[in-house]
Amino acid sequence: MRLTVPHMGMLHIAYTRVLRKNGVDMVPPPKATIKTLNLGVKHSPEYACLPFKINIGNMIEALDAGADAILMPGGYGPCRFGYYGIIQEQILRELGYTFKMSTTDNPDRLSDMIDTIRDISSIKNRFDGYRVFFLILMRMAALDRAEALYHYYKPREINTGESDAALKQAVLTIDLADSYAKLLSAAGNVKKLFREVRIDRGFRPLRVGVLGEIFVTIDPFANLSIEKKLGEMRVEVVRGVWLSDWLNDRFRFKPFRRNQTRLSTKIAKGYLDYPSGGESIETVGKTLMFHKKGIDGVLHIMPFTCMPELVASAVIHRISKDRDYPVLSMIFDEHVSEANMFTRLEAFVDLLERRKCEGISRN
Repeated sequence: MRLTVPHMGMLHIAYTRVLRKNGVDMVPPPKATIKTLNLGVKHSPEYACLPFKINIGNMIEALDAGADAILMPGGYGPCRFGYYGIIQEQILRELGYTFKMSTTDNPDRLSDMIDTIRDISSIKNRFDGYRVFFLILMRMAALDRAEALYHYYKPREINTGESDAALKQAVLTIDLADSYAKLLSAAGNVKKLFREVRIDRGFRPLRVGVLGEIFVTIDPFANLSIEKKLGEMRVEVVRGVWLSDWLNDRFRFKPFRRNQTRLSTKIAKGYLDYPSGGESIETVGKTLMFHKKGIDGVLHIMPFTCMPELVASAVIHRISKDRDYPVLSMIFDEHVSEANMFTRLEAFVDLLERRKCEGISRN
């Protein structure tokens, strides 16, 4: 069996080397490009969101490269994510592909995920399944920490590009760490890589909270590298959704790490009392949290036709009005113009800078 899994941010880095070490012949899709998106758009229903289309493009490219099995994460609730695997399998079979499709039908049951990993690997007992799966999750958490360091260093860097080079090397360092001992050593090496980046320690950049639907928020191809663009504009990104949090809320691989969904649900009370699917409750709760913490503004990212984030967008714009707090919602699909997106982003940053200057003047 030659297995592929669609890209989702840096998740493929977390699992590919570990699964290969445990007997899985991995065929990760190539890095997403406009070709990937065009394939997805061509073969997806018109109503499908951007993540769905990129997933389909990923699958087609991987199957053409020799993959004969697909593992697709599952979901449930108001978000259509739970239907992805079923519809994608039908589309691919109608295109003439022969393959095995596996889905994690209940993402909140750790035992189901362990059984899935045992089915696709040489792992024979449940204990080893847990050991391997938790290593994948810990690698994902390490990758998120590296990105958080990048968000801090990028707007403060003195020599342009040093932070990007540090992040690239940090990702490689974590990728090579295919055991718990190596991962522990890699964590220290990643911090050292960023400490070597020369920064202006007296500079106080604008801070923008970035949140929304998780795939578009964390995937640079899907959001046109919007976080990197903010860093180049000397704005510090404070991300509200992380893949390791998303996974930890479901699998509790770090039991003492606070459950972000429950925290957001508590904070959102009065504006959104019940989750409407996807990351909607996190979007509302984290917007209120960022306002309380003094983050200068919120950038809300979502795919076109995303029902949960449309609900959240209406709510956070009411928060913006009630609390005089800047919020910009940006919708992404295959028609988004990079120039138009950057123009809106620059206008938003100009607004935040003006508000900040006016606040300093008043004080």
